[in-house]
Amino acid sequence: MAEQLTDDILAQLLAPAASAFVRKKAALCLLRLVRRHADAARARSWAARIVPYMGHRDLGVTLAVASLVTALAQQFPDEMRRAPAFAVRRLKSLVLDGESVGDYAYYTVPAPWLQVKLLRLLQYFAAPEPELLALLLRVLRHVLDQSQDAPRELQRMNAQYSVLIEAISLGVHLDADQALLHESALLLGRFITSRETNVRYLGLETMAHVAARIDSLAPLKRHQGVIVQSLRDRDVSVRRRALDLLYSMCDVDSARAIVGELLRHMAVADLALREEMALKVAILTERYATEYAWYVDVMMRLVSLAGDHMGDEVWHRIVQVVLGNEELQLYACRIALQTLRAPVCHESAFKVSAYVLGEFGHLIANAAGCAPADQLKALQAKMPAASLPARAVALTAVAKFVNLFPEIKTACLRVLDRYRGALDAELQQRACEYYALATVDS
Repeated sequence: MAEQLTDDILAQLLAPAASAFVRKKAALCLLRLVRRHADAARARSWAARIVPYMGHRDLGVTLAVASLVTALAQQFPDEMRRAPAFAVRRLKSLVLDGESVGDYAYYTVPAPWLQVKLLRLLQYFAAPEPELLALLLRVLRHVLDQSQDAPRELQRMNAQYSVLIEAISLGVHLDADQALLHESALLLGRFITSRETNVRYLGLETMAHVAARIDSLAPLKRHQGVIVQSLRDRDVSVRRRALDLLYSMCDVDSARAIVGELLRHMAVADLALREEMALKVAILTERYATEYAWYVDVMMRLVSLAGDHMGDEVWHRIVQVVLGNEELQLYACRIALQTLRAPVCHESAFKVSAYVLGEFGHLIANAAGCAPADQLKALQAKMPAASLPARAVALTAVAKFVNLFPEIKTACLRVLDRYRGALDAELQQRACEYYALATVDS
């Protein structure tokens, strides 16, 4: 049916004598056919012919054709290459020239639905030629200027903000005017403090897009306190957008503050958000760590708070960093012993602590409260409650203690001997082999 009807419907759209109502209905019908049966409608063959109708004098026709052109641009961008020029000129007419829109004005905002469609259409194309780009930037700046004063009427505010959000998104896409992005970042600060949940969501989401392209994060950092507070918003979608924005706007200067806030919030964050938050904290800590001591502190606290939501590769990475940095090993041993002595020790933190003490426990053996016997005692205290893989790592640490600390060899052998009768085959094999190695006649 699509094959048979397409030509007739297209003829109604292109007919010189067709009324505006018929053209509009024909464009909407073609839009439905393109979305459902693009191949049967043979859209590629006629797509370029409908682009000029974006400049039709009737705004209803323009609105329908803009929707059709947007759908075609996603499938046939080459055939739609003339569309940006028509879209920019129509935006200029609406925004700069004050085109009379009649019934399409909504609370004094000229045809906001058409403006939104044209701005979104332009995001499917690369930046236009310089002359057209300069005109488009004038339009975007005018939209930002018109939004400086917050309207009192809710309906006008919704219409104006919808146009503003699309204008900022287009500015981010073009990435041609940093001053425009700076002004956008400051303007979005009004959104994230709004009492309307939808407005806060849009502000945080758009601000994250701006953060990815802006050359200086200073305008965004002015709102860092408000963004952090959004992590406690009652709406989970707003909390997710706040997390994404903090991740996007983090740099070397703000890493400690942002990571610290995320860790503080992680203790009370809902489970749906904790996994994503833990992953972002791990990435930011790895990327912006300027001191290895801070890296170890953050990662040990992270695995203690959210170890259940993280894979083994996280604690493996902590161990790799400690092994590769000699100046960090003494500090890591102290933190490991403190972790084992804490009332609650997560499995991943237990594995890291056991591995680090097994490798470098001798570095703190002469410190007060860190004697070899104290290290073994702290390790033993957590072993019964640990999982089988964690106990396997601990047994390896105990076996290393035999060589590191001859004075506690007997105590270590008692631990290994106890696990030679373990029900788990892996633990039993490790204990038997380590015991045999420790007791072999030198």
